[in-house]
Amino acid sequence: MRIIYFAHARRATGCPLEDFYLTAPLSAPALWDLLVERHPALAPLRSVSRLARDEDFLPADALLAPTDEIVVIPPVSGG
Repeated sequence: MRIIYFAHARRATGCPLEDFYLTAPLSAPALWDLLVERHPALAPLRSVSRLARDEDFLPADALLAPTDEIVVIPPVSGG
């Protein structure tokens, strides 16, 4: 599974993306647990960020495949 980090999530992790090698599907909450365990600085962003797959936001209870590309999208502002 490839995880891509945008904006504040990128700063919190210190990397633009990373790969996780999973052998079974994973729920969105379990993915968040894994990400926060690996990058504790993501914890404050968890409740306000969204996950997306294939350019669509995921529901909170989504099931993710090991081959998915997931984007972590924290709140952003702009004009």
